[in-house]
Amino acid sequence: MSLLSQIGSLLGGEDAQRLASGQGNFQSPDSPDVQRVQEMLGKLTPQQQQQVFSQAAQQMNPQDYAAHIDPNAGSASPLSNIGSGGLRTIASTLLQHLGGGGVAGSLLSRIPGLQTTDPSQMDQSQVAALARYTQQNHPELFGRAAAQLGQQQPDLLHSFLGKAGLAIGAAALASHFINTGQ
Repeated sequence: MSLLSQIGSLLGGEDAQRLASGQGNFQSPDSPDVQRVQEMLGKLTPQQQQQVFSQAAQQMNPQDYAAHIDPNAGSASPLSNIGSGGLRTIASTLLQHLGGGGVAGSLLSRIPGLQTTDPSQMDQSQVAALARYTQQNHPELFGRAAAQLGQQQPDLLHSFLGKAGLAIGAAALASHFINTGQ
């Protein structure tokens, strides 16, 4: 069975068209569309996942992403629900892709709101600042971090990307499989 056939069986024809047009339901991490995206991602190589998430990061509106991730933006941040272990995982993953210790020290002066580069010391505001900076300034690294999170802890992906990021990623995935026939 080809990859397209496998994806087609996961989605169904109408679901693939709906996701490709950006019409998925990504409000809740438990929605069927979020589950379908996770199933589709499981069929891709890590490199393909990085491409999808890098593309999504480039297409996401920075202000919308900031409103999603920032606990000070007036709405409840999804980062408030994942606990310190999830925050540490997201921060560590982002810092790893930004260059780790060699670049991390200089990040303090470049990222407003970032007070430490020690993931175990970061609160949700600092993790949000780090995620916003990476999405806006290094979308390819953001994509790599999202792919890594999706592979290692898929339950964090919804909180990290938000519904807009997942919708863009799902549309890119579905369009890719519809157009390439893989």
